[in-house]
Amino acid sequence: MNRLDALRARASASARQKGADRLPARPDQALRQVQRALELQVRDLPREDRGPVACAAGCAFCCHLRVMATAVEVFALLDYLHDTLSDAEFEAFRERARGTATRLAALPEERLLTINMPCPALVDGRCSAYAGRPLNCRAYHSLSVEACRESFDNPEDLHRGHPQLAPLARVHGGAQAGLIDALSSHGLDARQYELASALAEALDDPEATRARLAAGEAVFRRARTID
Repeated sequence: MNRLDALRARASASARQKGADRLPARPDQALRQVQRALELQVRDLPREDRGPVACAAGCAFCCHLRVMATAVEVFALLDYLHDTLSDAEFEAFRERARGTATRLAALPEERLLTINMPCPALVDGRCSAYAGRPLNCRAYHSLSVEACRESFDNPEDLHRGHPQLAPLARVHGGAQAGLIDALSSHGLDARQYELASALAEALDDPEATRARLAAGEAVFRRARTID
């Protein structure tokens, strides 16, 4: 096993064990344990494997991409926003989520990844849910602002990418795989849903969606998925 594969495997095993310790009773705590395990794995990387990266506050090109997240992460983001936003701010977020979900629902599957659409948590170019963001958002990083800008300006070209740090990417990928394995091992929904449409459905039907998670059912019925 090469070094990059070993980094991913170690991060995956740690996240899986930490997550499973709090499942199925407390999926919210399980997610926090996975996030903590991820932070420790990243901290243990050599400095050159952690950055510097080009990402900075106010740079929001990636916040217009489609993000995939598990139901556990969707609920964690909503709980964070509910606790930190004012009533008026949360209602504005709710309306943005519903509007985004409506626009996404009208798109054919082949166009889901080829359109720039701001995340409903994006406010004035900054993430209002940064501390509660999903693992895919935490994983996203770039070494080139220009590459991100070119990708943003050409959303239909899915071959455009951006340079990133392979060790950092592998650790994040491993942690995400560990969470999914932990959820699956306890019979909980480990599917990944398109974030904005999942947020809108969770907001519209909070009791039913959370009950389906606890029951081991597919949580979201209307949220988009990407195969």
